[in-house]
Amino acid sequence: MKKITLLILLVSFQMYSQVDSLNLKLQSMKNDSTKVLFLNDLSRKNFGKNIGLAFKYLPEAITISKQLNYNNGLVNSYKNLGTAYFYTGKYDSTKVYWSKSLQLIPSTNLKKKGDAHNNMGILYQRLGNIDSSLVNYTKSLEYRIQTNDSISIAKSYNNLASFYRQNGAYQKALDFYFKALPIYRANKLKKETSDALNGIGLLYKNLKKYDKALSYLEEAYAIRKEIKNPRSIASSINNIATIHYETDNYAKAKTYYLDYLEFSLKIRDKRGLAGVYSNLGNISATEKKVEEAIEYYTKANDLFVRIGDKENTAMTFINLGGFHYKQENYKKANAYYIQAKEAAEKSGSLPYLVDAHRGLTDTYFQLKNYELAHINFSEYIKAKDSLFTKDVSEKVAFYQEQYEAEKKAKEIQILKTETVQKDKDIAVSKLYRNWAIMFSILLIITLLLLFNRYKIKRKGFKLKEDLLEKEKTAANLEVALQKKELELKAVELSSVTMNSFQKNELLLNLGNKLNALKDAGVPKSNVINELEDLVKHGLNLDDNWSTFQKHFNSVHPNFFKVLNTRFPNLTNNDLKSCAYIRMNLSSKEVSILTNIEPKSVKMHRYRLKKKLELTKEDDLKNFLFNISSI
Repeated sequence: MKKITLLILLVSFQMYSQVDSLNLKLQSMKNDSTKVLFLNDLSRKNFGKNIGLAFKYLPEAITISKQLNYNNGLVNSYKNLGTAYFYTGKYDSTKVYWSKSLQLIPSTNLKKKGDAHNNMGILYQRLGNIDSSLVNYTKSLEYRIQTNDSISIAKSYNNLASFYRQNGAYQKALDFYFKALPIYRANKLKKETSDALNGIGLLYKNLKKYDKALSYLEEAYAIRKEIKNPRSIASSINNIATIHYETDNYAKAKTYYLDYLEFSLKIRDKRGLAGVYSNLGNISATEKKVEEAIEYYTKANDLFVRIGDKENTAMTFINLGGFHYKQENYKKANAYYIQAKEAAEKSGSLPYLVDAHRGLTDTYFQLKNYELAHINFSEYIKAKDSLFTKDVSEKVAFYQEQYEAEKKAKEIQILKTETVQKDKDIAVSKLYRNWAIMFSILLIITLLLLFNRYKIKRKGFKLKEDLLEKEKTAANLEVALQKKELELKAVELSSVTMNSFQKNELLLNLGNKLNALKDAGVPKSNVINELEDLVKHGLNLDDNWSTFQKHFNSVHPNFFKVLNTRFPNLTNNDLKSCAYIRMNLSSKEVSILTNIEPKSVKMHRYRLKKKLELTKEDDLKNFLFNISSI
């Protein structure tokens, strides 16, 4: 125990010594641009360690920049201070400082303009302001296209994909994800690649294609474990847990959620904590652990309210409302659904607005307030239609029938009361009149019921048509996805072939240079001998064949299989030549890739035609193109 105490004291002493050393260094520095840069760099380095230092040093950097009229320092200081507030969940303050930074960036600095608008898009998306978010994401992409920076462009594609996925525009989201992914992979950006794969997995989850969703999410998870990013790992664990939850594998889901909870506590991720508390509440509710479910839901709701996340606040209110509804506590459930509706409207989240109106419909019906039940069910249908998902329309007629019946019953009661009070002395004549009125009302109700039945039948036919249309849309989306995946594989095949081509071309050029040196009478040295051996070894090396064969098979899956079946005497070099011809490569390009003379390539093609049992008149290229289409 004494050793642990001593260790803590030593660490504390070292930390205080470092702080004192920094303070002394800052005091000794002049108030110039160098000090502004140092304060900003020091603040950024402490975002993940001691963010309080950022709030201490950045205001000083702003003050010095103003005194020096140092615009670039002011831009960076405002941006970093806004980022510090973003990490602490104070988004209103983030908006103030990021807006100030954006206004001061010169119009000629396209990169900074693009980055600033991208940050504003992320902020507005977090705040639920979807219109402002889309405007800023679009402006960011426009600036980045002007800079011709492919990595920044890919990041804008990914952000737009995330935006459209969140707002239900799945086809647009898919297009942007598959624009970003090849750029990330080509530049070997593992974190960004995992983000795109994660987004595609979540999109498939929204489409209820859980097998594909799990495949992409697990691929993203593997990359994130490799790069050891705690926040990304935690996000992947949560997403995989959600897939298991939605497929009713609650035991596996709970295991992942508890792992995610541990990560969130370590990295102090309030948003992540709130999300996992909500999900654990759902599992506890399924397991009928009442007190545990309420505890988890309440913790989630408190955290989402505290960080100002209106969309997820709506979600937790819906969870609480649904739980209390199942417990038949309809008044409390109704109160939660009202709060959920308000939060969903502020955040612009249509899915949660649909759930809120549905919950209000059910609770008002149980509370026998049929008018509000009918109003909310109508709003529920409108919201759901806007997301291209229709619900069974019979309930509209049911709630309308209840409302009309209640309304007519009240009218009858009022009429009867007034009749009794006014016409006590002429009861017989009034009685006949009342019966006539009641008969008329019953006739009207009967006609209304018949009319409503007719409407229900018509809506039933329309519902079938809508379901067929949805299935057609889903099929088109699947075809588009397969096409995108094939395009991606073709890009990767071209990239592998080009890498081999460039490598051999470089080695051949180097060999030619060495031969020129020998011809010029330059005496050989050990270095030149080693270079010659290296060139010969590199040109004869065939380590790319298996990689090339793998990518080629993914684009033309039956090509080698058909050739080997029909012509079993073909060698590996024969198969290579067939593949290069199928890729429409010239004799010169093939000679570089295979390290042989162009004349030898033509001779090899001549011998290849014989092996393939072709006549002089037969065209080798057409024959191989037809093979690949079998």
